[in-house]
Amino acid sequence: MNKQANKIILLIILAGTMANCINAQRTAKENVSKIWHLDKYIIESKEYTPPKKEKDDFIEFKEDMTFISKSEGKLEKGTWMLNVNGNYIEMMDENGEKLKVQIITLTPSILMVRFDIDDIREIEVRYTSL
Repeated sequence: MNKQANKIILLIILAGTMANCINAQRTAKENVSKIWHLDKYIIESKEYTPPKKEKDDFIEFKEDMTFISKSEGKLEKGTWMLNVNGNYIEMMDENGEKLKVQIITLTPSILMVRFDIDDIREIEVRYTSL
């Protein structure tokens, strides 16, 4: 084969790879973009029901890359971005404070995460979506 044919083949392979990456990111964003209700905590393989004050906690990741969350009755708003390569969500509240949320499991109905906060880094948090 000549060099021109090799370049064309390489470009086709690269274009296909990039299309797959973009599609994977779009699919992951679509799976994340919904309301997630706090379901349980998992600590050292043991499951715990959230206390009453956290009964109605949720995170809503909107398609426009904004979020609303409720934690212990306190509402927060901000923006979010999804990093599919690092498998995490970065949330930034209205005060500019950032929070990295490591995705452990993401399905259409389950979002299992670990928050990058010193005191709770070892706790897995499970959210469900209807």
